[in-house]
Amino acid sequence: MITTPLFSSILVLIGAFFMLGAIVTSIRATPDVPAPYKNKWFILVTLMGLFLVGYLAVILVELLSLPLPVDVIAGSVFLGGACFVLLIISLSKSIIHSLRQREHLLEEARDQLEERVCERTQNLEQALAKLEKETKEHRQLSTNFEALNVELLQILNSSADGIRIIDKDFIVRRVNKTFVKMMGFDQEELINFKCHDRVHGNDCHTSNCPLTITMNGNKSFEVEKLVKGKDGKEMTCLVTAAPYFDANGSLIGIIEGFRDISDRKIMEERLREISITDEMTGLLNRRGFLDVAMRQLELAKRLDKSVFLLYTDIDDFKQINDTLGHAVGDEAIKETAELLCATFREADIIGIGRLGGDEFSVMMFSEFETTSKHPVISRLEAKLRERNKTTSQPYQLSISTGLIQYDHANPQSIDELLTLADKKMYDCKQQRKKNQT
Repeated sequence: MITTPLFSSILVLIGAFFMLGAIVTSIRATPDVPAPYKNKWFILVTLMGLFLVGYLAVILVELLSLPLPVDVIAGSVFLGGACFVLLIISLSKSIIHSLRQREHLLEEARDQLEERVCERTQNLEQALAKLEKETKEHRQLSTNFEALNVELLQILNSSADGIRIIDKDFIVRRVNKTFVKMMGFDQEELINFKCHDRVHGNDCHTSNCPLTITMNGNKSFEVEKLVKGKDGKEMTCLVTAAPYFDANGSLIGIIEGFRDISDRKIMEERLREISITDEMTGLLNRRGFLDVAMRQLELAKRLDKSVFLLYTDIDDFKQINDTLGHAVGDEAIKETAELLCATFREADIIGIGRLGGDEFSVMMFSEFETTSKHPVISRLEAKLRERNKTTSQPYQLSISTGLIQYDHANPQSIDELLTLADKKMYDCKQQRKKNQT
């Protein structure tokens, strides 16, 4: 049976082991102790050390029967226990106070957080409402822009003129359907290519390029130019060029409008020809002859070239008309025109014109310095003789001529030359009548 001192020693020993475990655990936990509690923590660890020493002393006294009063040791341990409990309570109180402060701070922080959350939520709701409004406006603007873009595209494609938009780097950015059809390309063959790589004009790579002119500060302008499409065929276009600006007003290229006026130019040329051409003979009419003669006379002055003017009419033309009819008279006029064209070399002719009725005039270059026995007169008379021998017409064709040379030393107008040549022709006609009598 275990005696009481031995049992007491075993219990004290077990208590010592627990105390040792507590000390080790406390030492390991020391680095994690907050700074305000460090000092009290060290005192607690120290008291636990003293307890351990007291436990060991009790065990030694009991086991070795040392002459030490156990009551003193026990009293010391109890005193230390009371101090330990007091320190624990003090530490607990501090911790509880600290926890209450932190709880209070936490509550305040929570309240502030709730206020901030409410504030942030309200701000977020306002921001979301604003964003939704802006998104709706943006969506509406996008819809309007798409509708406007479709509308502008329809307007662009409905234009009768070909339209091309070019940026500052000569890159084609947009064309309408009329331009595509006019030039014979697919749209993909034009967009994002250099303008002169596809459609060639007579002003490409020159100072007359519409883009170059516009980029140099010029405003809208209009010009006629020849343009080649995909098939290489030239067409005359009336090109309208205008500056192309971005939303900020910066010049970023040009807008060109192309109107094919090839048919109009052909018609204009035809009308011009009609206005200066004699319908019956195909020669120049009086207006056309005077216009050509005046311009070539000025050129002859500058080049110092020898120029002759021949004036002629049909002898007894009135008799042909009166006896054989106007249709035969018209044939006589046509034959005379053909004889004149056949007599003169094309390289020498400046112009042949029917001045009216049966009167004709020829302006020509010639190397001869005198009008007497000019070879052109001889050729004309030879042509007449040959015609009269072989003709089946009911009349003999005879013409009188007057030939005048332009005098560079004494310049004369075309009207003055015609008057002198007419006088010469009249003299020729009178001399012929005398010879016939």
